[in-house]
Amino acid sequence: MFFLYIVLVLLSAVTASAVDLYGTITNRTSGQPVVAATVRIHGLQKGAVTDTAGKFKIAGLPTGVFSLVASRIGYKPSTITITLTDNTEHVVLTMLEASIVKQDVIVSASRRVQAVQDVPISVSTLNSSDVAERSITRLDDALRYVSGVSVVKDQVNIRGSSGFALGVGNRTMVLLDGFPLMSGDNGDIKFDVMPVSDIGRIEIIKGAGSALYGTGALGGVVTMFTAKPPAGTTITGRGFAGTYSKPRYSEWNYRASAPLSSGLDIRLTHSTPEITVSGSAAIRSDEGYRDFDKSLDGIAFGKFQWNLGANNHLTAFALYATHTGENFLYWKDLRYATFPPDAQDREQLLRSGKLAGGLEWAAFLDNRTTLTVRAGIFRTEFGNLINNVMQDSNHSVANSWNTDILATRVFSDQFTLTGGLNAKLNSVSADVYGEQFQALAAGFVQGEFSFTNGPILTLGVRLDHEKTATLPSYLELSPKFGISWHVTPSVALRASIGRGFRAPAIAERYANIRYGPFNVIPNPNLLAESSVSYEAGMHYTPEDAVLPVDIDIAVFNNELYDLIEPTFAMDDPSVPIIFQNVTRARILGAECTVRAILHPRLTAETGITGMLPTDLLTGQTLKYRNNVLWYSRAEYSITNRLQVGIDYRFQNKVEQVDDKLDAFIPNATARVPVHIVDARILYTVDIGIQQQLRLGVIGKNILDYYYAEAVANLSPTRQLLFQIEVLQP
Repeated sequence: MFFLYIVLVLLSAVTASAVDLYGTITNRTSGQPVVAATVRIHGLQKGAVTDTAGKFKIAGLPTGVFSLVASRIGYKPSTITITLTDNTEHVVLTMLEASIVKQDVIVSASRRVQAVQDVPISVSTLNSSDVAERSITRLDDALRYVSGVSVVKDQVNIRGSSGFALGVGNRTMVLLDGFPLMSGDNGDIKFDVMPVSDIGRIEIIKGAGSALYGTGALGGVVTMFTAKPPAGTTITGRGFAGTYSKPRYSEWNYRASAPLSSGLDIRLTHSTPEITVSGSAAIRSDEGYRDFDKSLDGIAFGKFQWNLGANNHLTAFALYATHTGENFLYWKDLRYATFPPDAQDREQLLRSGKLAGGLEWAAFLDNRTTLTVRAGIFRTEFGNLINNVMQDSNHSVANSWNTDILATRVFSDQFTLTGGLNAKLNSVSADVYGEQFQALAAGFVQGEFSFTNGPILTLGVRLDHEKTATLPSYLELSPKFGISWHVTPSVALRASIGRGFRAPAIAERYANIRYGPFNVIPNPNLLAESSVSYEAGMHYTPEDAVLPVDIDIAVFNNELYDLIEPTFAMDDPSVPIIFQNVTRARILGAECTVRAILHPRLTAETGITGMLPTDLLTGQTLKYRNNVLWYSRAEYSITNRLQVGIDYRFQNKVEQVDDKLDAFIPNATARVPVHIVDARILYTVDIGIQQQLRLGVIGKNILDYYYAEAVANLSPTRQLLFQIEVLQP
């Protein structure tokens, strides 16, 4: 009935009028603009963030009467009632500074715009400043600063959900503006496909998300949103260059001079009430802190949005990324940790390419109903080069086609219904995997019940059908339940339970490849792995605190079934690696994040996650998992133009690894705790009415601490970078 209603009113969306809402938010006491305030239309999937002048724009709104809600850290939320007519509207809001810190932001945990306090699960966010100020060039590096998250190469580990998996089968779903960026063969994440200058926001959902996102969301969901261009034409850019420190140990010196790294980003945007266009390009060159580890990367991205003038818009995007690099797999041994094995073929390079494109049509069917239709493709290719010729022995081309229909209906202030359909097809042509295909289809629905001055209840379910090549098909049912409750203005409680699953990647089932010293053999009989995730949490913002402070506490339990792990086949004389459903596990944990404004110019944040990841079959700690993650950061504005910042990351020593690795790689199980300190100094000057120049000195791993996150791989040593940015205020 819900979708029949959509069909009946679909034509009305083509003739209805659209309204662009412009506004300004100022400090009620000083009259100064409030920067980076979140603005949202209650009940609609529309919102914006104010710029440095306190201005915002929300395009394509229907006519009617709505509540406009503004929020900002250190301010009391402000709400006004607005009446939108056929004409362009402009509103002015004022906000009063509060004695508490509010973290009320727009999130997509329920596949619609919400305040974070209304979401029944833990959500963390990063904005464009978090990325740019740290001179981050790959988006997975940005996740290293999020509580409860660790990253090993391309493997994102949310609250211990993932371990070491040879770069395949990630348990975290990654999306760009709602389009999945998971490769069709390896099922892994491609974080090098986007220029960081295009990212406006990153949201991290911690816990099983399969009830809305399907396979791959077993451990969580990372959603990247592109930055919205301001009105008019803008050109922004960033250039950086720097060097790695020479090792303290003479045995690790593989060259006479210090290795260099550099990069350049350029972004051009043009925005009018009818169309918005953005294009960007980036290039990265890195000589590497290890021998045989040079790389060259190029990235291009474009996005076009056409406001059709009838409460609906059409969006298209395309991206391409290429990587060519020397293929450092693992060290020679710990004494020569910056050198590959003597048997390494130094004529062999690794080349990969990623191509993605998609179309999205989004519309207000009436004042209470929205519809979004997406279709896209993500193509990946990798292989080995010798003398610039692709080798047939290790080559794969994968296409992942995805379509998505999402509808939301606000029936009343007390009930909102979200539902959708999804279809995905992975096709692979590879020397190492064969000719394979994998098809998935799903339907899902979620209802939210809001009680006046009471809790918000969330109930949802998703049914997935998976079929791989000649294997039998199967169904996966993923229910979820959540509750959030603003008990007082200072206290918000939440609790949730949900099921997650992940269908085996084609690479896990059909890999027949040599990876360094390892032979990997197929196992087409792999089953889907699954989880049941429980969480309870509290968000506390004391009103009478001497210092503005924001505290978030969560306890969680993740029950894991049929975990797919790479294991040694001991019954085979060659002792190959094979992916098997070998583990029944449990991860118990707690997380606490504290944010505070210690001084008008000084902000600080610290977050600690403690976990007990247990293999229930052996009684031992799960392999390749940390027990403690502790991240802290502070930022101080010496003047309005000069800022300094510091970050600290701690991960305890991994307790359990596979000791059999030492038989193949010398010192493969060597590991230590992780203590990383990053620091930066930023200075901003005006170079025009609408542009600023920001100069930065960024130090990464400034203590030059030596550690290994990945097996037999020395992690990046100290790096010093000089950065110049051209910004749009």
